[in-house]
Amino acid sequence: MGAMQRNKGRAGEQELARLLREHLGVEVRRNLQQSREGGADLAGLPGVALEVKRAAAPSLSAWWEQTRRQAHEGGGVPVLAFRLDRRPWRFILPLEALGIVGGQGPGLEATAELSLEAFCLTVRERLLPDGGTGAAA
Repeated sequence: MGAMQRNKGRAGEQELARLLREHLGVEVRRNLQQSREGGADLAGLPGVALEVKRAAAPSLSAWWEQTRRQAHEGGGVPVLAFRLDRRPWRFILPLEALGIVGGQGPGLEATAELSLEAFCLTVRERLLPDGGTGAAA
């Protein structure tokens, strides 16, 4: 991976971390150990293994496979966040995380694609243990 791609990836992770902090009110930050130790690109969403991609053109199948692999190794619901050039952020996650079907399919056929707002609502309502309020369960 070239320096321009690394910079674009880093900038995308920083941008998304900021947006998630603003929308969810939780401390989301880059996982600085990701390249050495693996794991999700962003930390701070318990139970969510978030892989972040910034690109000119999508490679959804390859990205989703990487997301699933990272989630399997590190635990958590696999979530792929991506933003194509001059487009808004999109999120892909298993339908199971939305309570729609049981079991995770191997490919994109058992997933949903959400906007930033819909993803944040899903995180608050379904993925954060306390609904994102900070209250003890």
